[in-house]
Amino acid sequence: MTRLPLSGKILLVAALNAVLLAVLLAATGVLPWPGDFQAFVMSAAGPSVGEVSQRVSADLARTPPEAADRLLADYSREFGVTFLVYRNDGTPVAGPREITPPAAVIDRLRAGEGRFGQGRGRGGPPSRPGDGRGGRGRRGGPPPAAAPFLVRTAGNPGYWIGSWLPIPGPENGEALPGTLLIASDGFFGNPFLRRSMQWVLVALGALALSILCWTPLLRGVARSVTQLEQATARISDGRFDVRVDESRGDELGRLGSSINRMASRIDAMVTGQTRFLGDTAHELRSPLGRMQIALGLLDTRVADADQPYLQDLHEDVDQLSTLTAELLQFARTRLAPRTDPPATVQVAALVERIVKLEARPAATIDVTVPPGLAVTVYEHDLGRALGNVVRNAVRYAGESGPIHVSASRRNGDVDITVSDSGPGVPADAIDRLFEPFYRLDPSRDRKSGGAGLGLAIARSAIEACGGRIVCRNRVPSGLEVVITVPV
Repeated sequence: MTRLPLSGKILLVAALNAVLLAVLLAATGVLPWPGDFQAFVMSAAGPSVGEVSQRVSADLARTPPEAADRLLADYSREFGVTFLVYRNDGTPVAGPREITPPAAVIDRLRAGEGRFGQGRGRGGPPSRPGDGRGGRGRRGGPPPAAAPFLVRTAGNPGYWIGSWLPIPGPENGEALPGTLLIASDGFFGNPFLRRSMQWVLVALGALALSILCWTPLLRGVARSVTQLEQATARISDGRFDVRVDESRGDELGRLGSSINRMASRIDAMVTGQTRFLGDTAHELRSPLGRMQIALGLLDTRVADADQPYLQDLHEDVDQLSTLTAELLQFARTRLAPRTDPPATVQVAALVERIVKLEARPAATIDVTVPPGLAVTVYEHDLGRALGNVVRNAVRYAGESGPIHVSASRRNGDVDITVSDSGPGVPADAIDRLFEPFYRLDPSRDRKSGGAGLGLAIARSAIEACGGRIVCRNRVPSGLEVVITVPV
């Protein structure tokens, strides 16, 4: 499952905050955001529709009936939409007769039959149309009509705006309730409907400003958190030379400073322990060497009945000598500064040489390495690491099936894979296999393996080459170790 990054979470919370704020403002009436789209559109278009309705009403009051169609045609050309006037009983008054309102619009007209004028309900006393000389260019005429409405239909025109207005009665009698209809084929081609887009533009503007305000903070926080995450990951892999930017003056900066101090102290502790192991191993070599010489002299002076005891002593001294050599090698790998430059190594030749050294009669090792595959590394370190890995596979899984050694190029790296068909290791032990002195067998019987330094030395050697080493269980059984070094 893909997890949302920190910057995405902050943006999501900011967006949710904006939505909740808009809902709160709409609920309190501060923001004109009604419950449906049509009401939302008319909340912005209503004032301009009401103004035009008053103008049309005033002009109709002064215009002879035979000129009413020409009057609405002038309005239609002015606004780029079609103007029609209907009585609320569905009878056309003025406008093009070839355009007929759909049934949904007629139903809205009849729902408002008997109603026109601000604040007048159905059946209220009709108002007489104004007879001022405002004309189409002035804001004269009757009071504003009740709230305009919008009807969206599937036909053509598909958008119908209606605004209640009084129309002249027969022979200049009392005004009758009517409706001004404004029809258009599209949404954006209607200048009245386009006014509703101002809220969309305001929302987009607010969103853009929010992004401009939040982006520097989000980028800074996300960059710092990513750097902290990468630093702690390197520390968990045993690489304590990491340093985090401490220039921030907030909690993240102080956290980075704490991580730097922690990495330095851990590095000093680990380096001190490794140096102690190396010094101890170095000091033990001389007495162990003298012990081996003394045992060799005793071989000729001990009676045959006591030879088994002497042989056990030989084995113990040899094991101590091997452990001392591994400890010294581990310390040198971790601490010794590199003075020799990396060299170009042919992977196929190196693998063949290591396989010959580590091969045993009971183990079958298959090699699949393409010719010409080369890397620029410390050859001695890569060979030592590969030798330790192959030796482990032969020791623990040599009799379970063939061991496969392969290499391939992936992007800018080369993967060298050693896989076996053994029982594998428990899942909770995978991450600990490269720890010094860690062995699955807690008894540390010399017949079941070494001291647990082989893979630790391999990891140190590969890290010295700028690469990495990982292991994982195979399906259905077996262990796979992958050494990755840059080309």
